[in-house]
Amino acid sequence: MLKSRYFCGGSILAVALALGVSSVAAAQDNTVEEVVITGSFIAGTPEDAALPVDVISSKELEARGSPTMVQFIKTIPSSGAVIGENNRFGSGSGAATINLRNLNSPSTGSRTLVLFNGRRVPVSPQSLNSVDINLLPTGAIGRVEVLKDGAAATYGSDAIGGVVNFITRTDLDGFEVSGQYQAIPGSDGDYETNLAWGKKWDNADALVAIGYRHRSKLPIQERDWALRTSDAGFKENPLGGWASTGNPGQYNYFVPGSLVPSPNGGYSAATIGGGLPDIGCAANGGAPYNISAVIGLRTINPDPNSCQFQYTVFDNLIEDEEHFQAYGKFNFDISDKLSANIEVLYAMHDTPAQSWAVTGPNQFPTPMSAGGVSPLPAVAPSDQSRFYIPASNPGLQALISQINSANCNGTILPYGVDAASCATGLAQARAGLASAAVNGVATSQTSWRPIGFGGNPYTDDKHAHYSYKVDTFRVAGGFKGEFENGIGWDASLTYQQQDYTRVQEDLSVNRLQLGMRGFGSRAGVSDQCTAAETANFTTNAGNAALGCFYFNPFTNGFSQSLSNVGANPYYVANSAIPGFNDAVANRAALVDWMDERLVNKTSTRLFVADLVVNGELPFELGGGAIRWAAGGQYRYDQVRQNPQILHDVNATPCVDSAPFGDGQPYCLVPTGPYLFNANLAQYDVSREIGSLFAETLLPITDDLELTLAARYEYSKDSGETFNPKASVRWQALDWLALRGSVGTTYRAPSPVITTDNFTRGLTNANGTWRANDQYGNPDLEPETAFTYSVGAMAKMGRFRATVDYWSFDFEDQLILESATEMLAAFFPANSPTGFCASTDPKYVALRDRFTFSGACGRANVQSYRTQYINGGKVKTSGLDFQANLDVGDLFGGALTTGFDGTYLLQYDEDPYMIEGVAAPAAGTQKRAGTYRASIFTGYNRLRANVYLNWSGGPHNIRWQVRHTSSVNQTESNSIGLALATKGTTKIPEYWQHDLTYRVELPWDTVVTASVQNIFDADPPFAIGTQYNYDPSSANPLGRVYALAVKKRF
Repeated sequence: MLKSRYFCGGSILAVALALGVSSVAAAQDNTVEEVVITGSFIAGTPEDAALPVDVISSKELEARGSPTMVQFIKTIPSSGAVIGENNRFGSGSGAATINLRNLNSPSTGSRTLVLFNGRRVPVSPQSLNSVDINLLPTGAIGRVEVLKDGAAATYGSDAIGGVVNFITRTDLDGFEVSGQYQAIPGSDGDYETNLAWGKKWDNADALVAIGYRHRSKLPIQERDWALRTSDAGFKENPLGGWASTGNPGQYNYFVPGSLVPSPNGGYSAATIGGGLPDIGCAANGGAPYNISAVIGLRTINPDPNSCQFQYTVFDNLIEDEEHFQAYGKFNFDISDKLSANIEVLYAMHDTPAQSWAVTGPNQFPTPMSAGGVSPLPAVAPSDQSRFYIPASNPGLQALISQINSANCNGTILPYGVDAASCATGLAQARAGLASAAVNGVATSQTSWRPIGFGGNPYTDDKHAHYSYKVDTFRVAGGFKGEFENGIGWDASLTYQQQDYTRVQEDLSVNRLQLGMRGFGSRAGVSDQCTAAETANFTTNAGNAALGCFYFNPFTNGFSQSLSNVGANPYYVANSAIPGFNDAVANRAALVDWMDERLVNKTSTRLFVADLVVNGELPFELGGGAIRWAAGGQYRYDQVRQNPQILHDVNATPCVDSAPFGDGQPYCLVPTGPYLFNANLAQYDVSREIGSLFAETLLPITDDLELTLAARYEYSKDSGETFNPKASVRWQALDWLALRGSVGTTYRAPSPVITTDNFTRGLTNANGTWRANDQYGNPDLEPETAFTYSVGAMAKMGRFRATVDYWSFDFEDQLILESATEMLAAFFPANSPTGFCASTDPKYVALRDRFTFSGACGRANVQSYRTQYINGGKVKTSGLDFQANLDVGDLFGGALTTGFDGTYLLQYDEDPYMIEGVAAPAAGTQKRAGTYRASIFTGYNRLRANVYLNWSGGPHNIRWQVRHTSSVNQTESNSIGLALATKGTTKIPEYWQHDLTYRVELPWDTVVTASVQNIFDADPPFAIGTQYNYDPSSANPLGRVYALAVKKRF
């Protein structure tokens, strides 16, 4: 049994001792005297202790081919759905996450605590709700410890699913340079370099590491499985990157005689008539089908009032990213019984130009009669009206001419996908021409966007672009010593700040409306076509001499679709229609004038003070001295949001706010001036948490140990909690040890979600992406969990194995109400009207959670309002297992093999209540073996790895196989799609084979060559997902060749 006189606290020196970095000890003996494990302040044996801890060393990582952070995390079977390999998720910011037991909540935050050298790492300020492990200094990591057990008794809040501790290296005494290049088909490849310097003195040691990594853009067009275009692609996966808000889009004509002029301008009344669809949907890559009918009626039939737009043609699976880290640490002995340590980290990553399609509308202009810019009256109960295109718009006049001359002969059809559907669409379009030629048209609120397949006219690649940048600075340090009575102590401080800057693009609602009315200006000359020059935008429409131009939103306004089709057959390059050619010539500058940059800065600050004391009691039990540790922690965390003025809801609250209008009328619901994105409120929220904790190790006999731990935490915001834990280890036989643990754990709500503010998210709950306004809740309570595990460890000669059963029972889980489940509760069985007519108070309240474009109905849902709540119970359990075998000598080297994995036995989630209505209505959801496309999360039964390793002299060859089992989709959208397409809801199992060769050359040089995904396996098809696969488990990169070189001096 390993014995030690002292205990270790949470400081970096304790971790350094754990890794054997003490130069004094190293000079005297190569044996490590103390081992600190994650999950305890008392020394023990990492993988043979009572707690289930996996340890992955830097040598093991090199044997695996020096994977990136996210590639490494995906090989941890106990980690579920994570992001990072495809940066379209988690704000697309180059981040990566870890998700033990698949317990992280995509909405309320991480249930995995991440430590760096034993100290807490804050959750990212991005929209991740998790720690961003891509900010850790990869070149400095020496090993990773994964505690697969609840640990609130040791670490406090957030350690529900477990703890991952990234520990810096201690092996360097000199200079080291390393570099790696990964050749990825379809991109310029990813590359990184790391510089490290280490020094060991008699009473001190130091490490400095600097790293840089670049990821190269991978266009979605390089992966045909990810982009299934045109009519055929839609029929394979109607949610494979498709949206109902499209362009070519849908318009409505007016009932003749229904436009009643208002004395204040515009119309006091207008009756919307039938649909007038734009021309050339399928010819430009669109799909003329109604997604609500596909999901609800489970059939795919052409619909003249629909043109699905494939926004993913604008996406890149990977964007250009830049990553940089600089890290340094210094440990030194002040005296024989006092030492000090300090570490500093700066890291950043930048995604400077993530590609997007120009977004569709969530907001609309206000009526001219109230001081706005739309001639149409407001649509009750909103104070906003609809976008109006006058009969004078040259694009509308050209469309009318095109529809009049169109026919359904030939292979290129103006409407539909065949002669019959073309005839239906053409007849409907012609029915509204007479009214449109006199009265103009209104745009659809749910099936239109101003710019679609034609792309953004003022950018080189025709894409809109967002950018994301994160900077972090961290400093930690402390002292460790020993009193004269032999009691040890460890005091440390940690401070980390993270600053996240997000820049989005969006169109001004008012400028878009003015442009379609002929009062569009141009970027750089916005002093032209002013309200004064146009009698408040009532005269001189399209007067180029004044700098006034029309914006043409119709198909005839762009020459080439970005979908996989030929030139737009309905493009009109020039025309005798007044104003048309001016609109063509100034289209790019006009859109640039309409477009704005939305800048938001979010910052987090974390400060932690730790004190740990430790020692031995003066008496012993049968197995030796009773050891103990106790201490306290003070933690302060803060989150601040500071949007720039044009993105600040208090400074720019409405579509008519300056500089986009004169401030009138003031809006009923302040959400900002933009077409899709909502403006944000400034906030500065924080919390303080104090805690006391204690732990003791009772060696009852030489073969039986019992560890008891408990932690008390108090916060004025979330109250107090007490979490005890007990763990036991029994060496039953020489070759067999048994272990187990039981305890409670908890997670406090983030201060951000306990405010009254809201943020605007996205959901495709109804088959197309809509706004989901997510409101905070000051009444949130902490969630709690009861956890236990039992396991066995065997060691027989060359064979080692462990198996552990684990269980987590949650109560009051912190969740965001699901828009998908809210929709299903109000419109059960895909009913088109559901409870729209109900007078039951709970359904009336639930109806108010939706915004409809017109009458209450599933097809008219325009946006959602959800809230953070304490939800239903969750019970999950499973088995962890691993085995390793030293096979013996082969061809002059040593052959080893092994496997590890996690098998999910149960993941049951009880319903919760939304306005008194159960969601999901079907009751307890048994999620093990299922997939939820709405949150990109799979609950795979089995995640496992198998390896075969041969090592001889300087050579090492490793074959590794990663496996995730199949899942079945259970959400109604995916089920409806599978029935409509005659497909399947099953996502097949995934296998990835990797081969790595590592050789130690002379001159302290190591070369590693690897082939990842040897058989170039495509990700399994997943219906209902925007890129046709599960991004959290499968690999989108294809076969990757990697070469790494490391040189020491």
